[in-house]
Amino acid sequence: MEDKERDSLGKLSFDIRMKTAYLFDFLFQHSYHGLYGVFNFGLSLLAVVLLVRGSGKDNIVAMIALVLLALLFTVINPLLLYRKAARQMKRTPAFQKPLTYELMEEGLACSQEGERVVSEWENVVLIRETRISLILYFGAANAVVLPKAEFPGQVGEVKEMLRRKCPDLAKKLK
Repeated sequence: MEDKERDSLGKLSFDIRMKTAYLFDFLFQHSYHGLYGVFNFGLSLLAVVLLVRGSGKDNIVAMIALVLLALLFTVINPLLLYRKAARQMKRTPAFQKPLTYELMEEGLACSQEGERVVSEWENVVLIRETRISLILYFGAANAVVLPKAEFPGQVGEVKEMLRRKCPDLAKKLK
């Protein structure tokens, strides 16, 4: 989608058409960030080290368990997350049409087909940036995924507004 213009009031506006890759990026980031992700990756790495050292070579069940453990968090779970993203894309009517986002002084507005929801900046609890997206969390179960490829000419301005409106949360933006 093309970027919309910044209006005279300093509001940023752009359309986003959600794609499976964007949703997968969010699910992957959400699943693998923090201690949980480090633990899971470490567990898979430990299984690989044990396999390389020859642990379980005399016990086929142990070898199979180590191979599965090595693959679980590095191959199997990402594939399952991608499948989940694809299913969610098909099952969520809102993802079938573009969403219009507006970043304004009072908050972030999302609109589609005459419906409009405004979330105030004070309600943002976490901001994360991946290579693909900016993710704004509005609580534990509510996040807005802003894929940077959908508003390439405005990524800098969006980050600038996030730094201005949520300075403590936007410190780690690249």
